[in-house]
Amino acid sequence: MLEPMHPVPTLIVTGVDRRAKAAFLHALLAARPPKARWALLDNDGGELAQQSPAAVASARTGGCACCSGQVALQTGIVRLLRESRPQRLVIVAAAAAEPLALARALQQQPLAEALRIETHLCILAADTFAAADSAARALWQRQMAAADQVLAPDAPITPELAGTAPASSASSRLIAS
Repeated sequence: MLEPMHPVPTLIVTGVDRRAKAAFLHALLAARPPKARWALLDNDGGELAQQSPAAVASARTGGCACCSGQVALQTGIVRLLRESRPQRLVIVAAAAAEPLALARALQQQPLAEALRIETHLCILAADTFAAADSAARALWQRQMAAADQVLAPDAPITPELAGTAPASSASSRLIAS
Protein backbone atom coordinates (compact mmCIF):
# COMPACT_ATOMS: atom_id res chain seq x y z
CA MET A 1 0.00 0.00 0.00
CA LEU A 2 1.17 3.54 -0.72
CA GLU A 3 1.67 5.95 2.13
CA PRO A 4 -0.73 8.90 2.04
CA MET A 5 0.50 11.57 -0.35
CA HIS A 6 -0.84 14.16 -2.73
CA PRO A 7 -1.77 12.76 -6.12
CA VAL A 8 1.23 12.91 -8.46
CA PRO A 9 0.66 14.86 -11.68
CA THR A 10 0.93 12.27 -14.43
CA LEU A 11 1.47 12.43 -18.17
CA ILE A 12 0.52 9.38 -20.25
CA VAL A 13 2.23 8.96 -23.62
CA THR A 14 0.75 6.52 -26.13
CA GLY A 15 1.32 5.85 -29.81
CA VAL A 16 2.18 2.95 -32.07
CA ASP A 17 5.58 4.30 -33.25
CA ARG A 18 8.26 3.74 -30.59
CA ARG A 19 10.79 5.99 -32.38
CA ALA A 20 8.30 8.86 -32.50
CA LYS A 21 7.57 8.50 -28.78
CA ALA A 22 11.31 8.35 -28.02
CA ALA A 23 11.97 11.56 -29.99
CA PHE A 24 9.17 13.36 -28.18
CA LEU A 25 10.21 12.03 -24.78
CA HIS A 26 13.84 13.11 -25.21
CA ALA A 27 12.66 16.65 -25.98
CA LEU A 28 10.26 16.57 -23.02
CA LEU A 29 12.93 15.41 -20.57
CA ALA A 30 15.35 18.04 -21.90
CA ALA A 31 12.71 20.71 -21.12
CA ARG A 32 12.21 19.43 -17.55
CA PRO A 33 12.90 22.14 -14.96
CA PRO A 34 16.40 21.47 -13.56
CA LYS A 35 15.39 20.82 -9.95
CA ALA A 36 12.14 19.02 -10.70
CA ARG A 37 11.87 15.41 -9.49
CA TRP A 38 10.37 13.40 -12.32
CA ALA A 39 9.90 9.68 -12.70
CA LEU A 40 9.54 7.75 -15.94
CA LEU A 41 7.81 4.41 -16.28
CA ASP A 42 8.73 2.84 -19.61
CA ASN A 43 6.28 0.14 -20.67
CA ASP A 44 7.45 0.32 -24.29
CA GLY A 45 10.51 -1.90 -24.42
CA GLY A 46 12.65 -0.36 -21.68
CA GLU A 47 15.06 1.54 -23.91
CA LEU A 48 13.60 4.91 -22.92
CA ALA A 49 14.17 4.17 -19.22
CA GLN A 50 17.77 3.20 -19.94
CA GLN A 51 18.36 6.39 -21.90
CA SER A 52 16.68 8.77 -19.46
CA PRO A 53 18.83 11.36 -17.67
CA ALA A 54 20.27 10.32 -14.31
CA ALA A 55 18.20 13.05 -12.66
CA VAL A 56 15.00 11.25 -13.67
CA ALA A 57 14.06 8.15 -11.69
CA SER A 58 13.06 5.45 -14.14
CA ALA A 59 11.79 1.92 -14.32
CA ARG A 60 10.68 -0.37 -17.07
CA THR A 61 7.92 -2.92 -17.13
CA GLY A 62 7.25 -5.73 -19.53
CA GLY A 63 4.07 -6.94 -21.10
CA CYS A 64 1.17 -4.94 -22.36
CA ALA A 65 0.08 -2.33 -19.82
CA CYS A 66 -3.56 -3.10 -20.43
CA CYS A 67 -3.55 -6.90 -20.15
CA SER A 68 -0.68 -9.33 -19.47
CA GLY A 69 1.59 -6.67 -17.97
CA GLN A 70 -1.03 -4.87 -15.89
CA VAL A 71 0.34 -6.10 -12.56
CA ALA A 72 3.89 -5.22 -13.63
CA LEU A 73 2.71 -1.74 -14.63
CA GLN A 74 0.98 -1.16 -11.31
CA THR A 75 3.92 -2.57 -9.32
CA GLY A 76 6.38 -0.41 -11.28
CA ILE A 77 4.37 2.74 -10.62
CA VAL A 78 4.03 2.01 -6.90
CA ARG A 79 7.78 1.33 -6.64
CA LEU A 80 8.67 4.55 -8.48
CA LEU A 81 6.30 6.61 -6.32
CA ARG A 82 7.65 5.12 -3.10
CA GLU A 83 11.34 5.31 -3.99
CA SER A 84 11.55 8.63 -5.80
CA ARG A 85 8.62 10.69 -4.48
CA PRO A 86 8.40 12.43 -7.85
CA GLN A 87 6.76 15.74 -8.50
CA ARG A 88 5.67 14.34 -11.86
CA LEU A 89 5.29 10.89 -13.41
CA VAL A 90 5.56 10.15 -17.12
CA ILE A 91 4.11 6.81 -18.24
CA VAL A 92 5.09 5.64 -21.71
CA ALA A 93 2.62 2.93 -22.72
CA ALA A 94 3.44 0.02 -24.99
CA ALA A 95 2.56 0.48 -28.64
CA ALA A 96 -0.17 -2.15 -28.37
CA ALA A 97 -1.82 -0.60 -25.30
CA GLU A 98 -5.57 -0.33 -25.63
CA PRO A 99 -6.50 3.06 -24.14
CA LEU A 100 -9.63 2.00 -22.25
CA ALA A 101 -7.90 -1.01 -20.68
CA LEU A 102 -4.93 1.20 -19.73
CA ALA A 103 -7.30 3.66 -18.07
CA ARG A 104 -8.93 0.81 -16.12
CA ALA A 105 -5.50 -0.39 -14.94
CA LEU A 106 -4.71 3.09 -13.62
CA GLN A 107 -8.13 3.35 -11.90
CA GLN A 108 -7.38 0.47 -9.56
CA GLN A 109 -6.32 1.09 -5.98
CA PRO A 110 -3.90 2.30 -4.80
CA LEU A 111 -3.10 4.05 -8.09
CA ALA A 112 -6.44 5.83 -8.42
CA GLU A 113 -5.67 7.92 -5.34
CA ALA A 114 -1.94 8.27 -6.04
CA LEU A 115 -2.12 9.62 -9.61
CA ARG A 116 -3.65 12.75 -11.12
CA ILE A 117 -3.68 12.31 -14.88
CA GLU A 118 -2.99 15.78 -16.25
CA THR A 119 -2.55 14.97 -19.89
CA HIS A 120 -2.89 11.92 -22.08
CA LEU A 121 -0.89 12.34 -25.29
CA CYS A 122 -0.82 10.29 -28.45
CA ILE A 123 2.34 10.80 -30.49
CA LEU A 124 1.67 10.49 -34.19
CA ALA A 125 4.23 10.39 -37.00
CA ALA A 126 2.17 10.96 -40.14
CA ASP A 127 4.46 8.92 -42.40
CA THR A 128 4.35 5.92 -40.07
CA PHE A 129 0.57 6.17 -39.75
CA ALA A 130 0.13 6.27 -43.53
CA ALA A 131 2.35 3.18 -43.98
CA ALA A 132 0.74 1.16 -41.17
CA ASP A 133 -1.55 -1.78 -41.80
CA SER A 134 -5.26 -1.46 -41.06
CA ALA A 135 -5.03 -3.12 -37.59
CA ALA A 136 -2.30 -0.72 -36.48
CA ARG A 137 -4.22 2.27 -37.86
CA ALA A 138 -7.37 1.14 -36.02
CA LEU A 139 -5.45 0.87 -32.72
CA TRP A 140 -3.84 4.27 -33.31
CA GLN A 141 -7.26 5.79 -33.99
CA ARG A 142 -8.49 4.45 -30.63
CA GLN A 143 -5.39 5.88 -28.94
CA MET A 144 -5.93 9.26 -30.62
CA ALA A 145 -9.61 9.28 -29.62
CA ALA A 146 -8.69 8.63 -25.97
CA ALA A 147 -5.93 11.27 -25.89
CA ASP A 148 -6.30 14.85 -24.75
CA GLN A 149 -3.83 15.90 -27.44
CA VAL A 150 -2.32 14.31 -30.54
CA LEU A 151 1.19 15.57 -31.25
CA ALA A 152 3.90 15.05 -33.84
CA PRO A 153 7.19 13.74 -32.41
CA ASP A 154 8.85 17.10 -33.12
CA ALA A 155 6.05 19.19 -31.57
CA PRO A 156 7.28 22.07 -29.42
CA ILE A 157 7.31 21.33 -25.72
CA THR A 158 4.90 23.80 -24.14
CA PRO A 159 5.38 25.05 -20.56
CA GLU A 160 2.33 22.98 -19.58
CA LEU A 161 3.90 19.78 -20.94
CA ALA A 162 7.28 20.61 -19.39
CA GLY A 163 5.68 21.08 -16.00
CA THR A 164 6.61 24.74 -15.74
CA ALA A 165 3.02 25.95 -16.01
CA PRO A 166 -0.05 24.50 -14.34
CA ALA A 167 -2.19 22.21 -16.47
CA SER A 168 -5.29 23.90 -17.76
CA SER A 169 -8.48 22.87 -16.07
CA ALA A 170 -9.77 21.69 -19.44
CA SER A 171 -7.07 19.02 -19.75
CA SER A 172 -6.62 18.15 -16.08
CA ARG A 173 -8.71 15.25 -14.92
CA LEU A 174 -8.67 12.63 -12.28
CA ILE A 175 -8.70 9.17 -13.72
CA ALA A 176 -10.37 7.75 -10.63
CA SER A 177 -14.11 7.35 -10.85
